Amino acid sequence: MFNPESVDALKDMLDMLPAELMNAMGMNFGSTLLTFLSGTLYSILLYLFPMILSVVINHRLIAVHVDKGSMSYLLSTSNSRIRIAVTQAVFSLMSITAIFCWITVLTLITSSAMFPGLLDIKPFILLNLYALLMYYTVNGICFLASCLANEARYSLGLGAGLPITFVLLQMLGDSGEGLEWIGYFSLFALFDPERLFAGDSFAYMGMSVFAGLAAALYTLGIIYFNKKDLPI
Repeated sequence: MFNPESVDALKDMLDMLPAELMNAMGMNFGSTLLTFLSGTLYSILLYLFPMILSVVINHRLIAVHVDKGSMSYLLSTSNSRIRIAVTQAVFSLMSITAIFCWITVLTLITSSAMFPGLLDIKPFILLNLYALLMYYTVNGICFLASCLANEARYSLGLGAGLPITFVLLQMLGDSGEGLEWIGYFSLFALFDPERLFAGDSFAYMGMSVFAGLAAALYTLGIIYFNKKDLPI
């Protein structure tokens, strides 16, 4: 829990823990409410709860229907494959957008009630936009995996395996100076809240790359689903 009067004591306590562990967890609390939120909610926790939802939701949008054969009922209607895939892709994007909108609004309301005036609202909203664009890309990976696979297990394996691999690479890269190069292979290396708060152009380039990758992944998924031979 953030407490402006005990920030220094919290930092002293955390300094007692191994630096490699704290870096791997992405926890850097800073001294303001904004940096505290960034170092907690937008560190390791950001890679857990939304990612689980992304994997499950996108897996069920295409791959589960194909695996169970229920896709044949959808295709027997007057809707084309493209229309079905686009509809599922829109739902995929809307679901993750709703999650981040809920997180943003809830945090703003809670912060204004418990710590009035302490949260820099504009950087916080920008931070959530940054994280949302990153998750559009994660969603795109999961959606593409769902379109590629004819069996649910392969969709889950690819859709969950690739993002989890990126998380592990990021944690290894952050755990020590000698391993820093490993982190560059992670998609999440483009997500750096500290550089966003500093006004560094790197963060805005990261947003652009996330948006471009997401568009490419969703488009590839839709095109592949339209062309593929379905075992139904």
